[in-house]
Amino acid sequence: MILKYKKINIFYEIKGKGQDDCPLLFLHGWEGSTLSFKYFYDKLTQKRRCITLDFPPFGKSQEPKEPFLLTDYVQIIICLLKKLKIEKIDIVAHSFGGRVAIYLSSQTKLVNKMLLTGCAGIKKRSFIKFLKVKKYKCLKFLSTINLYPKDKLKRLGSSDYKKLSPVMKQTFKNIVNYDQTNQLSKIEVSTLLVWGTLDKETPFYFTKIFKKHIKDCEVIKFKNCSHFAYLERPVLFLKILLSYFC
Repeated sequence: MILKYKKINIFYEIKGKGQDDCPLLFLHGWEGSTLSFKYFYDKLTQKRRCITLDFPPFGKSQEPKEPFLLTDYVQIIICLLKKLKIEKIDIVAHSFGGRVAIYLSSQTKLVNKMLLTGCAGIKKRSFIKFLKVKKYKCLKFLSTINLYPKDKLKRLGSSDYKKLSPVMKQTFKNIVNYDQTNQLSKIEVSTLLVWGTLDKETPFYFTKIFKKHIKDCEVIKFKNCSHFAYLERPVLFLKILLSYFC
C-alpha cells in the first residue's frame, strides 16, 4: 500500500489478526527496509495487528525531492496513522527508527509503549573521532586551495555517506547532527532497551543515558552481539517481543 508525502510514494503494509486499537509499528534503521523486521513481523501478525513501512528512499519508497529533516520522517508516521485512523501504537525500532520513536513518544501522545534496539539519537564523539573530524576539515580546506588532492578527500568520507545522492547526503547530515538527549526526559511511556554489548554504532553506554532520563526504562543485554543484536539472536528477540507486546 502507498502513502503520499511531499509528492513521493511511501510503501507500507498492515496486517494481522483482529482490529487491534493499538497496533504494533516496526521502524527499521538507516538503509534498512520492511525486510529488516520481516521474520518478527510475520510472527507477530499471528497475535496482533502490525504495521511496517519503508522510510524513504529505502525499500520500495521513493527518494525525497528535497532534503528531509528528522521531523519529516516523524510526520510520515503521523500522516500514516491519520490515514489508518489509529490513535495509539506500540513501537519496535532499530537504530535510526529509534530516532523517530524518541521524537514521537516525547512530543506526541501517539505511543503506548516501545522497544528500542541499538537506538540512535544521542550524539557521540570520542576524542579520536574529534581528531578525525578536525583532520578532515583541515584537508578539505587545503583541497579548496589545491594543496591536497580532491580525489583523496572523497575517499576519506563515511562509506554510508559517499554512496548517497546529493539530496540524501544533506538529509543524512540533518539527521546525524541532531542530538535528541533533551527529549528523553519527556518520554513517559514504558520503554524496553535491547542492546548488544559489542555495538560500535550506538555503544552500550547509551543505555545508561536512556535509563537516567526515561522514567520507566529497563535494559536487556545481549552479550557479544553487535548493532544488529536482534538479528544475531532472533529466537531470543522474538521471545522478548511476545512477552512484552502480547
